[in-house]
Amino acid sequence: LTPDRAALAGDGADAVPVTVSAVDAQGHPVPTANLHVRFEASGAGAIIGVGNGDPNSHASEKAPERDLYNGLAQVIVQSRRGGQGGLTLRASADGLQPAETVLAVRAVAPL
Repeated sequence: LTPDRAALAGDGADAVPVTVSAVDAQGHPVPTANLHVRFEASGAGAIIGVGNGDPNSHASEKAPERDLYNGLAQVIVQSRRGGQGGLTLRASADGLQPAETVLAVRAVAPL
């Protein structure tokens, strides 16, 4: 799991795309992996969308799961309004070790 950046503003609007990639034991990309991946967010944010770039896919872009396409997918997470602390994103797929990343969520002054 590779977030586009490491922190979000806790304003309920800031969002970050997170790249999901299948890698082997040495960390090399596996472009033939088309596994079904499940996602879970906890803490100061939530999942607002998923995608994989497959032009033939009709899967929901709002479900907390997605098949990899050519070894890749993307999850978009968004901060909760008034949130601060961490936003944890977890990914799991059958036969693989789960992955996790934590993004910092910074408090923002109310308008």
